[in-house]
Amino acid sequence: MQQPATAIKALDVDDRTQLVRSIGSYLKDPSPRVRETALEVARDEILSELDDQVIGLISDKKNFVRQRAIECFGSFHAEEAIKVAWLHPLLQHPEVLTKVETLETLDQIGDKSAPPAMIECLRDDDYLVRAYAAISIAQLGGKRFRKQIESAAKAEEVEKAKPWFARALFLLGDQEQFQKLLEFLSSTSPTPRCTSANALADLPLSPAQQRTALAAVANAGRNFLARSDQSTMETVGKQLLEGVSTLRN
Repeated sequence: MQQPATAIKALDVDDRTQLVRSIGSYLKDPSPRVRETALEVARDEILSELDDQVIGLISDKKNFVRQRAIECFGSFHAEEAIKVAWLHPLLQHPEVLTKVETLETLDQIGDKSAPPAMIECLRDDDYLVRAYAAISIAQLGGKRFRKQIESAAKAEEVEKAKPWFARALFLLGDQEQFQKLLEFLSSTSPTPRCTSANALADLPLSPAQQRTALAAVANAGRNFLARSDQSTMETVGKQLLEGVSTLRN
């Protein structure tokens, strides 16, 4: 007999009407793991017909269900530039990943009313929350909060978080952060190296910056610290090379 989670994953995604009906039923299941798996399918298949049920699960008692529901809501409303003030209080939730998912979702949705509520997250006890807050505020165009991000960047002591602040400040117009991102590629820890490399692949770099970044990432790839580090440099190197080749053509 199939386990519920396996049965959910095996549903026919081509029959949308039946899929919505089935997932809607699973979202009401007493098992939190079943609800979580149903949310993952709803997210992946963008079953926005279930929006009301997903919103209801954002107040679920189980943290992991709540986090999936927040993530799912973000997928339903990606880039809609809507205001969801009722989600802002979750930025102060005691659970770290709930705050992170909320930051990501508000960014994904494009809620430009959110940055003022995100500022407090720059002072969170957890570095991951601080890092996601910085980049989320920047990507939502929070230029008037640049000084707060700069202050938080100067106060940041966790190296894993520092590339996120550099990326955020670059987006807010501080071109000097480009050199800092290059320097993180020489970190003695794989995580900031990978974070910096991924930032270089996503940022709007000038042609000269793209070429410099490509050379720096290639060098980091030759001097990798771990398999994950090497893999990231190879992937980012290909992305940057495609960008450089496009410019040449």
